[in-house]
Amino acid sequence: VSIFNEIEYKAQSRQLDQLARGDFSPILEELRKAYPRTSLPVRAIPFVQRYVTELSGVYSRPVVRRFQPTAMPTAMWQSLQAVYDASRIDRAMEAVEASLWTQNTALSVVIPDGIGRVRLLHIKPWQIERIEVDDAAKADDPRSWTLLEAMVPAGYVSGQVINGRLRLTPTMATREVGGKAVGIYSADGSHPFGRVPVAVAHRIAPDAGRPTPALNEAVLNLQVALSLQQADSELIVRHCAWPQKWIRNASIAQQVEELTHGPDKFLAMVKSGDPTQPGPELAIAQGFVPVAELVAFAEHQIRLYCSMLGLDPSNFMRSNTATTASARLFGAQDRAALRARLEPTLLQFEQDLVVLVAEVLSLRESMPFPRGLSVAVAWAVAEPSPDPQSEAQALSLEIANGTNSAADVVAKRAGISRAAALIIVQRNLDEARALAAEKTPA
Repeated sequence: VSIFNEIEYKAQSRQLDQLARGDFSPILEELRKAYPRTSLPVRAIPFVQRYVTELSGVYSRPVVRRFQPTAMPTAMWQSLQAVYDASRIDRAMEAVEASLWTQNTALSVVIPDGIGRVRLLHIKPWQIERIEVDDAAKADDPRSWTLLEAMVPAGYVSGQVINGRLRLTPTMATREVGGKAVGIYSADGSHPFGRVPVAVAHRIAPDAGRPTPALNEAVLNLQVALSLQQADSELIVRHCAWPQKWIRNASIAQQVEELTHGPDKFLAMVKSGDPTQPGPELAIAQGFVPVAELVAFAEHQIRLYCSMLGLDPSNFMRSNTATTASARLFGAQDRAALRARLEPTLLQFEQDLVVLVAEVLSLRESMPFPRGLSVAVAWAVAEPSPDPQSEAQALSLEIANGTNSAADVVAKRAGISRAAALIIVQRNLDEARALAAEKTPA
């Protein structure tokens, strides 16, 4: 028997989900557990959000999709592209990409949203109540799932979100709305897909026999450590830096709880009747504040975790001027390479998604989509260069030698089709020739 702490797994998954969305209530819970007798303020350090921002972003620029087979009628793929645009699939895929970086997995259900539109219902691991499989050796493949139950929003009452159960099987699909179970794809809850209708992608492979992988605990641990350390450091600074006023050699008459003082006040400190005793003196005591040590410890943690997570730690330091521009560009290239490793996973998710979207549309649309539908995706990712001049010269040589195409370069940079890029290149060349002709003396 393999022992797995499901409660802790879901708790950490929900914490990552909340922190990635800017909700720092998990930090308050961690403060209460770490300091049960001390009231410390919540310090919202958005490390999880910054981590996602640094490594994601392939859907923040235009995305080109080519639906296949190529023999599909023009009106059909144009209709499918219109559905993608109306449904804002690119924005939905941003959430999928972010989930892959934090949760290491992404699950989405395609729900009809009127004529010509669909909606992606994202499911995080903490929402999953039960998954049943017919073959544990293929538990990570949703085609082997026989049941998926998850808690999803079912109502909104007085500012509170009421969750209900989503239930998916190879023949039925229902979810609770307003306290009642309603069918997702038909009134009676049935569907003709023959499998659990969900698109799933994993950034890392799950353990054998498990349907979902481990979470990105390193990001969660550093987020909690930084927030708790910041709150604790402020407490240390307040207790050490607070100046305590006191009277040395005070007499009995001066043993009071409060003493009026200030820059415009005079204090009369009376010497005791014993002439051999020293007179009273007003003094201020202040402890040593180890600010440099606290900052150095925090920076050490950031450097350690960032080096393991593929981030540039200089972006999180109080002073990053010591990092040269070339080092920053090479660091950006490393992050771009790390981001590119996720593209095959996103492409596999896009393949599963387009099949689901076409099947859902076929239930209501008059135009049936062909079987074997697939999609080729091109992301317009900005590639950093440590030497733009050398890169431009090398690109010119590649185009001149025929190993590269100007249209392909423009299409990749702008996130447009090759045909549209070819028009842009031709127009630019025509303008350049026209300008050269004007400058040539008659």
